[in-house]
Amino acid sequence: MSKKNNQTILWILIILFSVPGIVFAQADCGEKIPPLGIFEQISQYALWLALALMIPGILIDHKFWKKAFLIMALIPFAGWAYVNYLVDYNALKKDIFTHNAMAEATLANIAEAQDRYKSEQGSYIGDLRKLYSHIGGAGGMNECVKILNVQAGFDHWSAEAGHVSSPDTVIWDSRAGTSLKKG
Repeated sequence: MSKKNNQTILWILIILFSVPGIVFAQADCGEKIPPLGIFEQISQYALWLALALMIPGILIDHKFWKKAFLIMALIPFAGWAYVNYLVDYNALKKDIFTHNAMAEATLANIAEAQDRYKSEQGSYIGDLRKLYSHIGGAGGMNECVKILNVQAGFDHWSAEAGHVSSPDTVIWDSRAGTSLKKG
């Protein structure tokens, strides 16, 4: 290649890597979803705090403190209203279900690899690094799913996985019938 071609390629690479927001070879796993129970806690605490601020605001006769307490009660009440009326629980539940389905599909790939290894070697794989090398033919691993735990014995195995954006984990146990059946 000529020097001019090398410089052109270099400038293209510099421009590509200097543009913010471009990330190469990294999956978009989505935004982390908090556990849904946290919204219920926020709702309860905000409502109790708003009530605790409204009672003195109602009972106090001094005009300045009455207004101050009642205005301060609006802040936790706004938090309660946000959690109860603006958070789309159906969309969050749908996203969590989708993420958990991805984790389950990855565990299904592990189940296939475990069955293949068991038929070849006579036992299940307990070493996660060894397991990764056998998963490739079974459909591979999803980049957004993390395998949290693998327990393998001679006659059974279990694994726990979770999508990085989901608050839940999925457990697969081969003792629930066959290793290809979710536990």
